[in-house]
Formats: sequence, C-alpha cells, structure tokens
Amino acid sequence: MKNFFPKLLFGAGALLAMASTPLHAQQPATYPIRSVTIVVPFTAGGATDVSARLIAALLTKQLGQPFVVENRTGASGMIGMNVVARAAPDGYTLGWGGNSPMSVAPHLSKTPMYDPLTAFAPVSLAAISSWIMTTRPQLPVSSVAELVALAKSQPGKLTFASSGNGSAPHLIGELFKSSAGIDMLHVPFKGEIDGFNAMMSGQVDMMMGSTSAASQLVKAGRLKGLAVTTPKRDPAVPDLPTVTEAGAPDLTFEIFFGMLAPAGTPAPVVARLAEAMKVAVADPSYKETMAKAGVIATSSTPEEFRALLVRHNDRWKDIIRRNNISTD
Repeated sequence: MKNFFPKLLFGAGALLAMASTPLHAQQPATYPIRSVTIVVPFTAGGATDVSARLIAALLTKQLGQPFVVENRTGASGMIGMNVVARAAPDGYTLGWGGNSPMSVAPHLSKTPMYDPLTAFAPVSLAAISSWIMTTRPQLPVSSVAELVALAKSQPGKLTFASSGNGSAPHLIGELFKSSAGIDMLHVPFKGEIDGFNAMMSGQVDMMMGSTSAASQLVKAGRLKGLAVTTPKRDPAVPDLPTVTEAGAPDLTFEIFFGMLAPAGTPAPVVARLAEAMKVAVADPSYKETMAKAGVIATSSTPEEFRALLVRHNDRWKDIIRRNNISTD
C-alpha cells in the first residue's frame, strides 16, 4: 500500500492528459464555460484525493472545460469544505467531501464552521468503502462475538486504537463499547498507520481501520480481520462477514466521499454535474483503480447523497452526544 497511491497519482495525470480533447459538440454552452475547481480537504495521495483527480480528468473530457483539484487541508477537512460553503453558488467551486468534514467534525465543535446539511448542495457520491474491525494477530479471538466475550471477561483490560480523539475509528469504538456493553480503553494515535503499527507490535488490541489501508495487512496476516461495516460484504475482503452478520448491526457505517456544491447552486447546474458524475464513476478505468485501492466506485442522485448525509449526521451526532465527546 505504501507505494500504491503515487502510482494512482501517475494514473490520474495520464487520464488528465488523455482528457485534453473536449466534447464541445455534444454539450450546450451554458455550463461550464470556464474552468471548475474541486476542493479536496485532505492531502494529496490518499484515496479521496486520487478519486477526485481521476474524476476531474473524466469530467474535463465530458464537459469540455478544465476541472482542477485544489488541496485545502486542516481541521479534519473542515477548512477545505468551508471554502466551498462560502464560495459563490455558481458551480465553479465544488467540494470533495467525506465522512469527517461532512458528518463528524462539525458535531465535535461548539462553534462549527458550517452546518453540513444546510451549507451544501449534494451532487453525487463517488465511492464508498468499509471500516474493518481489526485486532492484533495474537489476540485469541476469531469473531466479533469472541471479542465481546473476551472483553466482558476482562473489564477495562482490552484496548482499542484510533487515529485521534474524535476520529471516526474513535467514535465507532465508543459505539462498539456501548452497544456491546463492554469496557475497553481508548488509545489515540496521530494517524491510522500508527495505530496499525501499535497493533502489530502487540501494544493495543483492536482498531477500526479503513479498507483501503487495512485490507492488505489483513490478507498478509499482519492484522486479524473480524468484520466489515458496510451493509454488504466488501469485495476487497470478501471472506469477512458484515457487522450485521457478526451480530453487531449498530456498527454499520460506510466510508464515503463525493461531490458537493455550495448551497444555492442552481438546480440545472447540480443536475448537469450529477449526470456527468454518473458517467464518470461508471468509467472502467475509474472503477478498476478504485477497486485496487479497496474502494467501491459508487454514484448517486443528489437526493440519495443527501439522504446518506442526513443518516450519517444523525448517527454521529447521537454517538458524540451520548459519549460526551468534544474537540474544543
């Protein structure tokens, strides 16, 4: 996985080069008539960023104007998405939002930069993937039920890692504790890889890891996978049950990212972008590249994307409130 994303970035650049011939003849001259910026609120090189760059190349080819990715990082993605929320609602500044800035981080602050459900006009999903419940290989469990039983037999002794206080792995870990009626100690790290390394060295017992990062470690036997959090089994790790199959349906969550426009963007512009996204996400090169990263290419209507955002915001807000978690 360490060398995979640079290769993806190279592939994204190649796609962009291939996209230099616009399809003017097939498109009306209304939108877009100039270049479009897609703000990615995370650093370059990760699955979210690579997805945006691949889609930007495909949209450039479809719509005849450059779609350019701009990385604006910080505050768990909120800085970049705040740029989008405050932009003119004309379709020329778009956001590539995911779980943290669109459903988690705003509820962890007493003074959030924006309301994720009112500041944006959802356009389309671009991809989804799962979290994998992982444990250190030496932990004597092979299922979620066995992990719960072990935790109940040793209250407060087992530990779970996360990529930081208030991160999605932290919140899902807290939900796991409360729904299973167990006591585990939270150990935050600076990032996901740090948590994996701590598990592999036997320092911590469990962590919810993103499929794009954890699946190869699970396949190599360096981590033990117990279940995935998506409603259906994940093609990246098809042998792992869903959390529902494993008896923990409360832990069903998708990792998602997709395109959003500022609230007030004209409906015809949103509809045009949504239709273009449907075509781009269905492109075989995009689907294949995402699959190699453990991510499922997935488009949606604006209404379907909004419904997902509402569901995620409701659940995360409740988890944060019940566990009295805050980053302020």
